[in-house]
Amino acid sequence: MKNQSSLSRRLCLAAFLLSTAPLLAACAAQATPPQAVAPESHTITVVGRGEIRAKPDVARAQMGIEVMAPTVNEATKLAAARMTEVLAALRNAGIADKDIQTSNYSIQLVRQADMPPWMAPPQPLAAPAPAAVSAPAVAPAAPAGRAAPAGRGPKPAPPPAQKPPPPDLAPAQPAPPAHFYQVSNTVMVVIRNLDQVGAVLDAAVAAGANNVWGISFGLDKTDPLEAQAREKAIADARARAEALARLQGVSLGRVVAISEIVDNGPIYAARTMASAAYGGDMATPVSPGEVSFGTQVKVVYALENAPASPRK
Repeated sequence: MKNQSSLSRRLCLAAFLLSTAPLLAACAAQATPPQAVAPESHTITVVGRGEIRAKPDVARAQMGIEVMAPTVNEATKLAAARMTEVLAALRNAGIADKDIQTSNYSIQLVRQADMPPWMAPPQPLAAPAPAAVSAPAVAPAAPAGRAAPAGRGPKPAPPPAQKPPPPDLAPAQPAPPAHFYQVSNTVMVVIRNLDQVGAVLDAAVAAGANNVWGISFGLDKTDPLEAQAREKAIADARARAEALARLQGVSLGRVVAISEIVDNGPIYAARTMASAAYGGDMATPVSPGEVSFGTQVKVVYALENAPASPRK
C-alpha cells in the first residue's frame, strides 16, 4: 500500500509539471526583452545647401610701398617718408583711421648677386673721359726765293694738346654695393563708398604706393544673408530626403537631428575686376560685381513604413 501511494504522488507531480510547462514557457518569452533595432536603420541623413547673391557694400584692398637702399637706415627712412605720404593721401580721400590697418612690415637683405637687373636701384654713371684736342692744320710755307706776302706768313704752331690720362690713372668709380635692404610696408584699407574705389587707388599710387593687390568686395553685415541662406538650405535638405525616400518606397517622419556645417566656414565669394591706371587723366576702372553667401545643414529624418529587410 505504501508503494502504491508513493507511485501515485509521483504520477500526480509529473502530470502537474506537464500541464504547467506551456504556461512557464510563455512567461519566460514575455520576460525576455525584445531585440533592440539600430536607430540608423530607420533614418535618412541628407545635407542641404543654400546660397544667396547680393550686391556688395564694402571693398578691401592691400596697398603699400616697397623701397631699396644700400643701408638699413636709408631704407627705413625712405620707406617711412613715402608711407607717410600714402597714409595722408588715403585720409584725404575720405578713409577713416579705423579702416586703415597695417598688415605687413618687413626688412629684408637682398644680395646683389641674387637680384634681378630690373630690381636693382640705378647706379651713377661714370664721368666721360676728356676728348683729345687735335692740332689745327698749319698753312704750307711759301716757295723758296719768293717772299711771303705781308700778313700772310706761317702762323706759329699752337702748344701741343694735353693728352688724356691713361686708363689706369682715371678717377676710380665706387664699386656697387654687395647687397641692398628692402623695406615693405603694407596696409589693409576698407573702402565703404564703392563709388570711390578707383579714386582711392589712384590717390594712393599718386602718393607713392607701388604695391596694390588683393582687391575684394563683400558685405559689412552678413546676418540677413545668413538667415536667408539657412532657410534655403533647410528646404533643400527636405527636398533631397523626400526624393531619396520616394526611391525606396517609404515616407519621411519627424526630424531626428539637425546641425549646421561650419567646418570650413560659410561659402563666401566675390566676383570682382580691378585694374590700375598709373598715368594720364583716366581713373582706375573698378567693377564690384556681386557676392554670394552660402551655408550647409545636415538633417536626419526618421522613416515611416520602412520596408522589411531583404531575404537572404
